[in-house]
Formats: sequence, structure tokens, C-alpha cells
Amino acid sequence: MNNTLSRITFVLLLVFISGSFLVSGQNRHQHKHQYRHGASNDQLLTVVCSFSDYASIAERIAGNHASVQYIAHGEQDPHFVPPKPSYAMMLREADLWITTGMDLESWSTTLLDKARNKQIMDGAIGFVSVSDGVNVLQKVEKADRTEGDVHLMGNPHINTGPLNWKVMATNIATGLMKVDPTNASDYQTNLDAFNDQVDRTLFGDELVDMFGGEMLSRLQENKALFTFLDKEYQGEKLTGKLGGWLKQTESWRGKKIVAYHKNWVYFIEAFGLEIVGYIEPKPGIPPSAKHVQKMIGVIKDQDIKLMLVASYFEKNSARMIEEKTGVKAVFLPLFVGGISEVTDNFQLVDYWIDQIDSNIQ
Repeated sequence: MNNTLSRITFVLLLVFISGSFLVSGQNRHQHKHQYRHGASNDQLLTVVCSFSDYASIAERIAGNHASVQYIAHGEQDPHFVPPKPSYAMMLREADLWITTGMDLESWSTTLLDKARNKQIMDGAIGFVSVSDGVNVLQKVEKADRTEGDVHLMGNPHINTGPLNWKVMATNIATGLMKVDPTNASDYQTNLDAFNDQVDRTLFGDELVDMFGGEMLSRLQENKALFTFLDKEYQGEKLTGKLGGWLKQTESWRGKKIVAYHKNWVYFIEAFGLEIVGYIEPKPGIPPSAKHVQKMIGVIKDQDIKLMLVASYFEKNSARMIEEKTGVKAVFLPLFVGGISEVTDNFQLVDYWIDQIDSNIQ
């Protein structure tokens, strides 16, 4: 009898302990769910970005309200990122997933499937497409894979255009406000400060103070800025008031260059360069000997002095063309963190400008 009573007591004790653990586990899950929607100011949102450039902007907008991570490292080819299980685990815990929103990160589909986080799927509250509202260049009308690695939604390398950062930052801020409306005013304040820095870094303080960043941005996007600046204002041309990156690169305008791949279209659009040819015969297709000879002819005939190459590409073709023509191959990191001294978007473009300016002649 005593043994039977002991067994009953033991079983009841196990039931009690198991029930306590179950309740405790449910409470932990509920707390995590609550914080994931920004209900608590003293706990951080988890933000995961596809690329380091987006993470750099997200950190500025989120401030101290989020922990920001990214998947593709600054020296990686953005088209090809191995879908590691650790990346899927990052996405599983994410409150916000920030991606280009075009067809650049095709590798992310596998990761999202494995993560099974409905909150960050396309169309959900935690999904941010930074390209929404960007003036996308090089759109194509139909799919034709014989033309190489064609991006059907247009050129996705939007990070190379500084004015695009303002659109990207606005999309990121909107995403943060959706998952964390409690801190919406902070996100708006940080967004305004970031956009103002973009304007002042691009156009200089004087023009921004006179006309405002939005007006100058519209003029730049419509390729009307330099026509506007050529007008007289209070007895002198406005060109003299230009500052920032556009003043620093004023001598570049109209100069012809070649590039390895179509990474730079937004950058050259902003700074007035002209790309007359690509080392790749078609996007994503390695250069053949025949095409290399063709490009050597183009470079010699047009006296091209500069070749832009994202540093993750193979360097043999560029080096060989450099030796045969005298063109200067400039290898540049395409993303923040591609080299140790570049830790944000502004430093990245500073680095590009310094390297190009010292070689463009």
C-alpha cells in the first residue's frame, strides 16, 4: 500500500512539474511575440538585411531600437550567396527582412523557405523592398536568357546611386514603423537626418540651404541640375555654389570609360560618366578571347583611360587588357565592408571617388 501511494505521489509530482514547465514555456513564447512587434521600448527589434549597404542605412534609421545583421559580406558577388543554415536561423528570428525586392537575391528564396517566418515573407508586415519607388534603369521588356544574366525587373544595383539611398531609407523607416509604431517618431527623425546628410554630401551645404534637398534631387533625377545651375542668381551663376560630391567630380562629366559588369549604371548616371563598353560580352558571361580583342580595339580607338571593376570579379581579363592598352583597371568594393576602412555608404562613395579621381586623368 505504501509503495502504491508513493508511486501515485511521484506521478502527481511529475504532472505538476511538467505543467509548470509548459506554462513557463508558453509565457516565454508570448513575451518574445510581444517584443517582436515593438511593444517594449527596452528590447531590440531584430532586423536582417540581404546586403551590408542596406544594413548600414538600417542602423542609422533604427538607432538604438534594433539589432541589425546582414547576410552577404561586402566582398561577395551579390548574385551568388550560399544558403547556409545559419542564415536561415537569422531569418527565423527576424522581425524585419530588408532586401532589394527585385530579382538580385534569388538565393534568398531557399533561406526564407527554411526559416518559416511568415512575418517576413513578401507582402507581410516584416518585409521591406528597398527598391520600391526607385527610378529603375535598364528595364527589359521580355525574358531572354540568351542575353546572359538579364535582370527582368531592371538593373538591381541601386546601391551605387546616392539619391537612391533616400528612397531606400524611406522604405526601411516605413518598415520599422509598421513593426514598431511605438517608436515611429524616432524613425522619422533619423530618416530626416539621414536624407539631409545625403543631400548635403551630394550637393553641398550652400545649395541645400538655398533651395532644399528635394528640389535639387528632382533636378538631378531629371538631368536638369546643371542646366539650372548655369542660370544667374543675384548677379552670378549658381554653378559657383555647387559643393559636395558633384563639385568634386565636376571634371568627370562626359568622360568615357569601360566597365567589367553593369554594376555602375546608377553611379555613372549620378556623376556624368559614360560607359562605352563592358568586358563581359553579356551580363554574367565570362569574356571570350574574341570579345576581349574587341574591347581592346574600343579602348584604343576611343582613348579610354579608365576601367571600373567590382573587386569580386576575376582579375585576369582586366589585367591583360590593362597591359595591352594602357587603360587603368580600378578594382573597387561594391558594398560597405568590402574593405576594412569602409564602414558606411558615405565612406564607400568617398572611396570610389578618390580611387577614380586619381586614375581618370
